[in-house]
Amino acid sequence: MNTLGYIILALFVVAAIAIYAAAKRKPSTDKLKKQQKAYEELLKKYKVPEGHYKIVIGQSRVYSVYNCPAVIWKEEDKVKILVMRLNPVVSELEEEEFLFLASQPYIDFKRFDGTYFPDWAMQSEYVRELFLPYVNLSKTVGGIDYKQQMYWIGTICVYANSLMQVLTMLGRPLSDYENRVEHKNLMLEDGALPENMVEELRQQLRVKKEEEAFYSPGEAEDAARLQSMEKAIQGIRAAERKAGEEAAADQINRLYAKLLADKRYEDLERATRDEEFRKELFGEMESQGLG
Repeated sequence: MNTLGYIILALFVVAAIAIYAAAKRKPSTDKLKKQQKAYEELLKKYKVPEGHYKIVIGQSRVYSVYNCPAVIWKEEDKVKILVMRLNPVVSELEEEEFLFLASQPYIDFKRFDGTYFPDWAMQSEYVRELFLPYVNLSKTVGGIDYKQQMYWIGTICVYANSLMQVLTMLGRPLSDYENRVEHKNLMLEDGALPENMVEELRQQLRVKKEEEAFYSPGEAEDAARLQSMEKAIQGIRAAERKAGEEAAADQINRLYAKLLADKRYEDLERATRDEEFRKELFGEMESQGLG
């Protein structure tokens, strides 16, 4: 075979490989298009406006979810949330309910697989990729990164990237919020604030630093001790009040995770709406030593 023949043969092989690869990719592309259409139909069904914001709810006792995608928007003085759990739900809340900020240690999303977070695992590939920017990813030791924070705003706990979306949507100054964030400087490092709030927080931190300079070491120590005691008392009261709620939410989430891992999708769907059936499943878990 002459040189021209080899070239033609090589081109034929390359073309064949390209056609084969395209054929292999096509189902994946079609699948993503179907998933995109399903997502858009979900937004349409719940009348979500174009001017909405995407977030990932790290956890919420109210909605009994962990790492669940959601969209949030404002209508006049109301805030609406579409929580995309197994059975999606739309909540309408007063804007005032979101004027509370607090922090907790950051939990590394990458350390957990989908069975631990059924609300994330049940989402389509399209939705997970679409909402991934609103989950902070980090390398940690033991799953907790004390150099970052997660943030409670109202009754939902979100990552820094999601908090910025909520604050942008609300469009209010930082001074409007009851701010119990433990390390406010980390809000700047995490990128948790929209631009119009960054300078306000920097000014607050400057003022605090100047005030601390007026205290003698003994006075500053006493003030810190009193603040610590007050925080501890508040924590104990909150723990007593919410212990029952948390235990129930934890049991429900472990049940949903187990059903999802066992691919018992019909039982999972029924368990979300049938309390008596849910009790039967709790009994089943206990008999297996999983309760």
